Amino acid sequence: MVVIDDEESRGFLFNYDKLFEVTPLSTNDEKNIQEGKETGMDRTRRLFYVACSRAKESLAIVAYTNNPEMLRNNLIKFEWFSSDEIKII
Repeated sequence: MVVIDDEESRGFLFNYDKLFEVTPLSTNDEKNIQEGKETGMDRTRRLFYVACSRAKESLAIVAYTNNPEMLRNNLIKFEWFSSDEIKII
């Protein structure tokens, strides 16, 4: 099980809401992307990949966000998950 909660992470190196496009990128994020610098999204994407790719039999991801509908819609839009794999509770 992977638990994703930006508020409880107490850090600034990772931001899942930005990766999942629930929160817009900051001006600094956009500047770093344009300059080809590593961004928080790059680090978050790698961490998410590592967390998901280590599952041997099954995987549950619990994501805390202020906008679960947008998160769900974006994950389906990105084709990372299908609608039947996402439950909002």
